Amino acid sequence: MNARPLSTWFTVAGLCVFWLYLGSLSLDQARRHDFLSFYTGAWMVAHGHALELYQPAAQLAFQHSVTHTTASLAPYIRPPFYALLLAPLGLLPFEAAFVAWIVSQIVILMGCWAWSFRRFGPEAVLVASFFMPTTLGIAHGQDCALLAALLIASYTLAAREKPLAGGAVLGVMLAKFHLILLWPVALVIQRRWKMLAGFAAVAAGEAALSLAMVGASGIRDYRAILQDRSFENLSPSPEFMLSLPGLFANLGVTRAATTIVSAAGVIAVWALAIRGAPLARLYTLTTLAGLLMVAHVYGYDASLLLLPIWLTLFLKAERPVRMGALWLATPFPYCLTLAGKPWAALASVSLLAFLAALVIPRRVPESDAIESA
Repeated sequence: MNARPLSTWFTVAGLCVFWLYLGSLSLDQARRHDFLSFYTGAWMVAHGHALELYQPAAQLAFQHSVTHTTASLAPYIRPPFYALLLAPLGLLPFEAAFVAWIVSQIVILMGCWAWSFRRFGPEAVLVASFFMPTTLGIAHGQDCALLAALLIASYTLAAREKPLAGGAVLGVMLAKFHLILLWPVALVIQRRWKMLAGFAAVAAGEAALSLAMVGASGIRDYRAILQDRSFENLSPSPEFMLSLPGLFANLGVTRAATTIVSAAGVIAVWALAIRGAPLARLYTLTTLAGLLMVAHVYGYDASLLLLPIWLTLFLKAERPVRMGALWLATPFPYCLTLAGKPWAALASVSLLAFLAALVIPRRVPESDAIESA
């Protein structure tokens, strides 16, 4: 092994130790908040309480029983079908389930890194080791590594000319549906009918399964819990969000019309940019635009950017685009959300700048653009 790969692996190892230490400081909060939300849904389904899945009183009573505190509710807010997928977790005791959850997310992330190593080499792992959203997202009890892995799997299947399966995997990502709202539209624009069929089939199955699990009244309860602004974690400080609403919150712009018009502009630019775009550019642009247009985009939701960053840096792309991807690979744009107004706006600006670099007319041959190899 020559000196360069050796130094790369030493750097990766050092960063892993750093993230593990930093993440360990958040584990207690993760256990009693984000993970508790997932565990609540898993336990209620596993023990035959699916009809009460979205009743706050039932959730709160269960959470008090496992945490032995009177803390405020950390509501389960994912779709019913996702609680069924998590149900095996609910068969474990709370503490054991938490350990299993954290370990499984780390294993999934390592699988993503292994994919990047096979696809792009050790430099891709080095880039990933700097990337903060997945590592700290796991430490906060989130499933961001799973969502990043699903996006990678979908891209890989589509690139291997298995569009039906690639679309089906995108459908599984409806577990966090607000982040992939643009995907059905993208598949229509590109006339990827087999991918759309796979997506639609899985979506229809998930909808039918969810309805069967909780009934029409449970679906109404689900809508109510999503709209209930009394839950603190459903109504976070908008200035922390990595999206257009977060940008305007930091700039003091409060008119809803401004956000709506700006989101419409991003969608229009995105729709024009993906027409005829190769597969890698499609995944990059659609992931990025999907994050920008919705309100609730936490730092860990940016885990979906890991694939676009790899595709941009290690497939052929223009220098400004690579610079934007490299910036988003560092912890700095995500740390900016903690800088306070108006500086926290720079986090959302970073995503917008990357989008702008991607859609600005190219001055290089088409062969030098991001391509799916």
